[in-house]
Amino acid sequence: MRRYQILAFMLFTLGLNAQNANPGFLSFSPFQFFRNAFMVNYETGIGKDKTLVFSPGVVLKDNANESLTGFIGELQFRYYLIHPSFDKMDTKYGGVRLQPYVAPYYQYSSIQKELPSYYYDPQTGNGKNYDLTRDITTHAGGILVGCRGLLTKNLFVDLGIGGGFRLSELQDSYSIAIPPQPAYESYDIFDYEYRGIAPKVQFTLGIRLY
Repeated sequence: MRRYQILAFMLFTLGLNAQNANPGFLSFSPFQFFRNAFMVNYETGIGKDKTLVFSPGVVLKDNANESLTGFIGELQFRYYLIHPSFDKMDTKYGGVRLQPYVAPYYQYSSIQKELPSYYYDPQTGNGKNYDLTRDITTHAGGILVGCRGLLTKNLFVDLGIGGGFRLSELQDSYSIAIPPQPAYESYDIFDYEYRGIAPKVQFTLGIRLY
């Protein structure tokens, strides 16, 4: 199911791109690596000063303590206060051209976490090792205020700050038959299980495609 959702997301992006001739941009965020995620951002124009940013990504981690698998999808609608322009940009040594923007965003993620766990049965006095599987579904949204800096005609950096809400739903299952276990609820904003208000910082490096 997840594979079909990712494929549909990418086909929708390509379909929009084929219908307009505005510049397209491709970028990635190195900071996502610290969350065991790889995301690619594709931005395409839908008007003189408006763009859509599609950001599909995958989450992958596997070690002795836990494993993570899943995907993330984000959509931004950007309104540029100074619309993107490439007139008279020096392709070799052009100065930075700043393009500030405001962008509401929506993000969806579906992640599965597996953890080795231990259960003590008070009736028998015996302990059991088992695997906890946690399905994490998250809806998040908010506002970004940022600025894209064109270093050359085809190279740029992008920095945005903002924040919003994050709503996560957890569903646990166990590899053996045991009573439902209490969930550990002390999550911080870096945990995929976090639910509440959270800041958002975005830093990307990218290129102009055409």
